[in-house]
Amino acid sequence: MMATTADSPTQVGWRKGRLGRPEATQSAKKRRIFRRNRGKINIWAEIERWDHVKQLTGMKTNTDVARVLLDRFYEYQRTNTDILTSTPGPSHQMGRVDVPVDVSSISSGIDDSNLRGPSKEGECLSGVEAMSESDQTAMAITDSQRAHGTGVKKHMSESFIDPFEVSIDVTLDDDDDDGDDDDKDDPDYEPPCNITIRPGAETFESLPLEDEDDEDDEDEVRNLETTQEEVGPGIRKIKTVEDITTVLDGQPCLTYIGQLLVLAMVKISHKCEVANCSRDVELSTEFIGSAVYLQWACQLGHIHFKWCSQYVLNQRLHAGDLLLSSAILLSGNNFAKVDLMARMLNLKIVSKSTFHKIQRFYLVPAIEEFWKEHQREILSKYNDDRLVVLGDGRNDSPGHNAQYCSYTIMENTTKDILEIVTMDKRETERKSGNMEKACFVKGMESLREKNIEMKEVVTDAHLQITAVMKRTYPEITHSYDIWHVAKNLGKKIVKAGQQKLCKALQKWSSHIVNHFWYSCKKAATYEEFLDVWLGVLHHVVDEHEWVLPYVNTNNHCDHGPLTDDREREWLKKGDPAHVALRKLVLDKRFLNNVKYFLNFRSTAELEIFQDLILMYAGKRFAYSPPVYRARNLLAAMDHNVHNNREAKRNKDGEVIQHRHFGKKSGRWSATILKEEKTYPHIRDLKKHILAKRLADKCGMQRQLELTATDPRQISQHLARIPPPPTSVIVQQQLERRT
Repeated sequence: MMATTADSPTQVGWRKGRLGRPEATQSAKKRRIFRRNRGKINIWAEIERWDHVKQLTGMKTNTDVARVLLDRFYEYQRTNTDILTSTPGPSHQMGRVDVPVDVSSISSGIDDSNLRGPSKEGECLSGVEAMSESDQTAMAITDSQRAHGTGVKKHMSESFIDPFEVSIDVTLDDDDDDGDDDDKDDPDYEPPCNITIRPGAETFESLPLEDEDDEDDEDEVRNLETTQEEVGPGIRKIKTVEDITTVLDGQPCLTYIGQLLVLAMVKISHKCEVANCSRDVELSTEFIGSAVYLQWACQLGHIHFKWCSQYVLNQRLHAGDLLLSSAILLSGNNFAKVDLMARMLNLKIVSKSTFHKIQRFYLVPAIEEFWKEHQREILSKYNDDRLVVLGDGRNDSPGHNAQYCSYTIMENTTKDILEIVTMDKRETERKSGNMEKACFVKGMESLREKNIEMKEVVTDAHLQITAVMKRTYPEITHSYDIWHVAKNLGKKIVKAGQQKLCKALQKWSSHIVNHFWYSCKKAATYEEFLDVWLGVLHHVVDEHEWVLPYVNTNNHCDHGPLTDDREREWLKKGDPAHVALRKLVLDKRFLNNVKYFLNFRSTAELEIFQDLILMYAGKRFAYSPPVYRARNLLAAMDHNVHNNREAKRNKDGEVIQHRHFGKKSGRWSATILKEEKTYPHIRDLKKHILAKRLADKCGMQRQLELTATDPRQISQHLARIPPPPTSVIVQQQLERRT
């Protein structure tokens, strides 16, 4: 009997298909895909050099290239005493094929080899750095060339955006072209694509890692650790392992130094001084909230002295409890995390119920009142101006199941936040998709009531907001954020390049997006935009002059002479890739929206602020509607008071920069660090909270009354049906199981 092989149709996992041909079952397909994926190696970052070596050596398959390189590696190990290793020490690099990198393959024909320099770790790359499936470009400009600005900027000028003002990254996640194309043939297939178009790196702040050393803290560390012995009857030293239990079982407490000084000045007798009572005075301790009480009393209850570690407010609320609760909210923390930290430290703090009462009765109302005063000061600067404002919305969770939406309106020049609106889905008939539009309308009406005049509003391409602007605010110019438009255009180009016979279009994706960015920046009218934008259809087929202009007089590309050495092949006029590009460039809906691009606006600063909101209102935590709004207001005030921070400098007066690696863009960049935040508004806000408590005559034992605008007035639950008793739910679950 003949044994069946792994590829034999008679093996289990195969079945007969049409015309009697063997067809793999789902399990067999999974095993085949698993075996194939084991042989995949991601060489995306070096694909250009790989293909170059393959072409030079005349090899036909990737397997042959890999075999030759591996053989050369082991031969190198045999012939060299210094073996390549990951162990720290002097490195010895193997010889490699150096492939020149084209700085801008759709640019001038001037030889740019003198512009390139050795890559340095942490170096901030500037210019148009486009990364596509088979094209990665990088550019390093020397200080002397940048200072004169003559040769570099002149040579790089073209029909694309100024490379010294913006960087564009297009990243495709296509690891292997040998995979299945079944998903790519699906008309609803969304190709993975990331496009980053942002201004200079100095506007983006990179936070340092928590384990990084700070030169400013060296003196503090030196004071914490010293060889000088501290001696005295009041200093208790831990010398042995057995003494560790003393530290672990000890009870730290939250104490004010002022109260410690009071305690230090007190003289306490060991005998009761009450008449006819000479019993011994005993010391007892008691914790109330985060405060500790010390009481000296005799056995008959005669109190000799009583001391508290904190200041006491009205109705015996301790200042430490109120300010600790305030600090949790004002710093963007959550009680559960702080409570867990306190338990690990064996530190007494307020209970969960006390924290939420303090938050409801004092913190949230004080933040709302403080924001109104802060907003009045901000808006007073713009009473006589017609403003250009930026608007963007943010949901508290991804998808269409968001409970909250916050919409921020920012002034374009100063980047001050003028208004921030929060809304619960219960206010929009439990439809999360309608919240952004409702928040936008509410924010616009709020600014109009405060006599703020707007001449232009910049948003993303939200269809509902676009309709509102046409219908309700026709006198205000509406513009789209150019970054969102370019991102959507890049996705469409990449998706078109996934089609059969259109692969060549992918190599042009970043440059077409770049050209769109330049067209929007250069054009002031619809006609000027068409003249520049439509020229890309000629450029990609190596036509840089054409007979008739589309609208005005521009019938040529704006770039200088081109070189003959090109790693990116020209498209052929009329081939599938060129036809697909023509459909995108001449799309009616796209061209009808050109009027929204011409002012060349960006909401990049708003995108940065959305990240700041995450510090105060994380998407993995649940908040009540008033608390969620209060946390958003704290983020807005944090942004406004720290909006104009200076660059951080070292002891020599040099600006400090921080390097970081972008996972999506695949490159290192450097950002200018700003001075540490000082939070000057927090002291006044805490003062307002304390005053609110002192003015309260009822305390926290009263029942909370919902305001008229609280979404919980509409429904206590987000679900459309009221919840049954828990016992009923448990009984139903048991019945289903049985």
